[in-house]
Amino acid sequence: MHSAMSDLHKRYDRARGIINQMKKREDALEDEIRQLQEELRNSEDNCRYISKTCDEKLEEASTKVELVKNETEKDRIMMEASIKRLELENTSWQSKFRDKENSERELIAICDSLMAVKEQEISEARGTEAMELPVCS
Repeated sequence: MHSAMSDLHKRYDRARGIINQMKKREDALEDEIRQLQEELRNSEDNCRYISKTCDEKLEEASTKVELVKNETEKDRIMMEASIKRLELENTSWQSKFRDKENSERELIAICDSLMAVKEQEISEARGTEAMELPVCS
């Protein structure tokens, strides 16, 4: 009976040792779970922060792209208007130049006609003078 009691006591001590080891292991695992959960929360917070920052940067970049796009469109429209104005000015100058050329041709024709009339008058006047000169003798 003494040996049975001793055997039972040994089994009890072993079971108690195993239970204590399991309890320590359980506590260690629970601590590790708490630590991992805290790391997970920190990682999730970090991911949310990075995501928010990226969204803000993306929105800012989109806004800048839109502003540049609008500015470029305004510049393009202004350039087209400037080109159109210069084309109209060029057409106007060409028209004025043609008008001046035509006026110049008309003036040359009038001058040529007047010079021809004057030369004819001069030659007629010389012809009558030549006829009057022999009377001097």
